[in-house]
Amino acid sequence: MKNRLWKAAILSIAVMALLLTGCGGSDPAANEEKESGQSGTAQEAQTEQEASMGRYMEQELTLPEEMVSNGGIRRSIKKLDSGELMLLDEMSGLYISPDEGVTWEKKEAAWLDEFLEKAYIMEMALASDGGTAFVYDLYEEDGEENVYDPSYAYVDRDGNWTDLSEEGEEQFYSFFFNEENQLYGYGLQGGVYAVEKESGNRKKLFETDGIVEYVCFTKDYMVAFATGGVVLYQMEQGIVAEEDQVLSDFVLENLGDRMGVNTDGYSLVAAGGEEENVIYLAFSQGLYRHVLGGTAMEQVMDGSLCSLGDQMLLLLGMEVLPNQEFVILYSNASLCRYAYDETVPTVPQEQISIYSLTEDYTIRQAVSMFQKQHPEAYVRYETGMTGEDGVTAEDALRNLNTKLMSGEGPDLLVLDELPSEAYREKGILADLSETVEELKEEGSVFPNMAEAYRKDGKIHSLPVRFRLSLLLGDREALNGVDSLEKLADAVEKLREKYPEGKLLGLTSEEAVLYTLGLSSEAAWTDDTGAVNESAVADFLDSARRIYQAELAGLTAEELSEDVENWSSDITGEGRYYAIASANAMDIARKTQRLGAGTVSGMNFDFNMISTIMGQEENFDWKLFEGQVTNSFIPKTEVGICAGSGENALALEFFRFLFGQELQSLELPAGFPVNKNVFETLKESPEDYGQAGIMIAESEEDTPFSLEIQWADAENYGRLLELAESAESVSTGDERIRDVVHKYGTAVLNGSMNTEEAVKEIVRESAIYLAE
Repeated sequence: MKNRLWKAAILSIAVMALLLTGCGGSDPAANEEKESGQSGTAQEAQTEQEASMGRYMEQELTLPEEMVSNGGIRRSIKKLDSGELMLLDEMSGLYISPDEGVTWEKKEAAWLDEFLEKAYIMEMALASDGGTAFVYDLYEEDGEENVYDPSYAYVDRDGNWTDLSEEGEEQFYSFFFNEENQLYGYGLQGGVYAVEKESGNRKKLFETDGIVEYVCFTKDYMVAFATGGVVLYQMEQGIVAEEDQVLSDFVLENLGDRMGVNTDGYSLVAAGGEEENVIYLAFSQGLYRHVLGGTAMEQVMDGSLCSLGDQMLLLLGMEVLPNQEFVILYSNASLCRYAYDETVPTVPQEQISIYSLTEDYTIRQAVSMFQKQHPEAYVRYETGMTGEDGVTAEDALRNLNTKLMSGEGPDLLVLDELPSEAYREKGILADLSETVEELKEEGSVFPNMAEAYRKDGKIHSLPVRFRLSLLLGDREALNGVDSLEKLADAVEKLREKYPEGKLLGLTSEEAVLYTLGLSSEAAWTDDTGAVNESAVADFLDSARRIYQAELAGLTAEELSEDVENWSSDITGEGRYYAIASANAMDIARKTQRLGAGTVSGMNFDFNMISTIMGQEENFDWKLFEGQVTNSFIPKTEVGICAGSGENALALEFFRFLFGQELQSLELPAGFPVNKNVFETLKESPEDYGQAGIMIAESEEDTPFSLEIQWADAENYGRLLELAESAESVSTGDERIRDVVHKYGTAVLNGSMNTEEAVKEIVRESAIYLAE
């Protein structure tokens, strides 16, 4: 339980400090009267004649220094019966605030220090009388098997300890207290139990569909937010109440697959309101008020205008204060208070918009951070496709182009997945050369990468992050491989030497075409944007050779197992086979000979490659040069629309994208394009330790373990050198890529020859290019 599987550790999440900002919403004085059938939003509250006034403003409260600097993962907050706030941190201890979070006083909790000497705290719950319930796991002795075996305890406010570890059918993973300080336990199989604090005796009350992520209480009801739906339990009658369809549908629509996936926090928090049977629910979209059994979910705060919209933060708890004010505890050791201010506009009057075809994590994070620094402004982030609305890419592009041509488009565009070259040619994008020169002088962008975007003397866009495509494997086999054709030669030689087993580990047509295309796509079109027939033909020929050599050493059973293994890929992009560090691990485990894929960060990525480099004598890595040399893969490429080129707020947001605050975050999209920030990656962060991993795919496999160290100076130096010399963008037009993959699949499986495929690629691409 203590170690995480390496595949699940590809992405790491950083946390950041919060600043004062405003959160759009409704007047709390109107809450009791407002219960219509429509969900309220800040923008809907504005009239054409004048802006509505009043919204919740966010203020970050100062937490104890010891908690900020040396706090643990587990912490919880509770409003006590006395009106004080109680804050418990597993590492720094217990604190009480008499003034709703303004000041804090540390309280003695010797029992906590003694407890931490023998166990991990897995979950904690606080009661309004000052009591605490824990789910914990004892440390293993040397040589003991690492097995999750939870125990439970209750500690009253005086420090008296009660063991709650009664044997039962179901293990608990969390506790919650109701308003009367009755303790409830929530099981791994969905069981909900009333638990006696004095003895640990449990009584099963009901079951939920899936596990319960969070629970809140009103005077009459327990509201359990489970992965399979929301359950209302009438506590006095002891029965499950009729489903609140409005609440259930709202939670499912907005949080569905995000429920129950975080072990260090929650995707939503909730609390009972001061009014009878009213609850407040907070998540990334904002804070909502709901009358149980009512017909509306009323938005009280807009998440995009406050810390709730920060995707790098998890929620740890929420309490309702007098006068319909709120405090929310976040995972980065910050506590924010929300109070209504009737003197500020409901929606900031200064606004800009940014558009991407699909949701972009980096942009979402940037919008949240920028918004908190600029409460006087509103950044509206629009996506053309949600994945749930039935809108196709063609529909979204058609709608976007209509707006752009009519002058009603967004201020900024995320050009990933968009026809960026066509937008440049048609004058849709502003020339950013002057701004880019300033960024280069500041070290806010690699000069070579910026220059890769200069065309006809102008730069219309820049990527916010980047990746590098690497080749990995035996040093001798990699020697001299500096083109796609030479890679095909090397793979064929390896097959002659090793008649059985994986070579590159690319066992499907899609895997071959995608991975090899990472450093070749840009070569498939010429300077006019038309298909480069000879380059496409060469690509397909080399891809076919590599695929045939790969399959020649694998049985049908091995191929089937490989496809099944990666069909459950958890990287979030569905292409685990094209991640360089994953390939490095398989090479070290002797399950394949070479590897090709992208590297996008340090933690559990390049650090893994560097560690294996130091452990495996003949292992090496280099830039994967396919049909494009000295290339990099841009991510989150952003431009400003021509009509907004002089918009000061749009330019400020564009510059913010390349500033140190955003660039310093470890984001899954890729490395920071900010040169100054990239150079700080040489040194290991103070809080970085070893990350041990162990893998055994079957009982017959010999377990492989690796203690991942921060990249050493030599490997980091090589990585920096590649970044500084990357002068070509390797990606190309997405729709042409799709056409090449479509007919490339036919070439690889033998149903079409290269010449026929190229003709079809040219024909189909011409139709697209003419639109």
